[in-house]
Amino acid sequence: MGRSRLALTHLLPSLLVLTIIGSLILFTWYPYPFLQFRHSDKFSLALILSAGLLGPALTWLVYKADKRALAFDLVIIILVQLLAVGWGVRAVYLNRPYFMVFALDRFDVLSVRDVDTSSITNPEFLDKPFAGPILLHAEMPKDEKGLQKLLREVMFEGKPDLQYRPEFWSPYRGKQQLVLETARPLTALRDARPESTEKIDKLARKHGVDITLLQFVPAMLANGQFAAILDARSGAVVDGLAIDPWIY
Repeated sequence: MGRSRLALTHLLPSLLVLTIIGSLILFTWYPYPFLQFRHSDKFSLALILSAGLLGPALTWLVYKADKRALAFDLVIIILVQLLAVGWGVRAVYLNRPYFMVFALDRFDVLSVRDVDTSSITNPEFLDKPFAGPILLHAEMPKDEKGLQKLLREVMFEGKPDLQYRPEFWSPYRGKQQLVLETARPLTALRDARPESTEKIDKLARKHGVDITLLQFVPAMLANGQFAAILDARSGAVVDGLAIDPWIY
């Protein structure tokens, strides 16, 4: 087998693996509008892509027809390639949007690394759908003592804020009407973002409803933001738009 053929034999499965990983990222782990990566994830993606393509290139470089240790060299290259790709995939996987928690006036999209999952007692909070995060609602303590305790812990004891703490969570489906109280008409976002008019109108056509039947709430990612689109009648999250959702 010649140098080029051996490198091509290595390249084809590498491209297949990269395609599978890319599909998982785009369609299940980070579906639109969640495809806004942290800086660490960008490094992991660069590592995955580099390792996937450098492996075949190194195979081409080390090839010699009469080289005794060629098989050993190829095994080392493939092992290093698999380790690098595996490390990058694991990092991207763990940072994927897992929880989408509404608190006060916005959604916060969190990964499992952002939350102390050992404190989760309701298994429903870990029942993530195949694509996209779990929808949850975080509610402020209703009694004065509990509210003061939360404020003291966040402001003076360095504990996480409301949306990061599962003890304040509840399933989103039971709180949809409460979220609608803070939501704003999608027409307001359309008026405030004329450059996104076509994108907003396209979303309304996609769902086959008049734009007046849709509302929005800002949603924050670790390294980005988007508008979470709600059904104005039920409060259900029906879509998202990767545009600046903060209007005044």
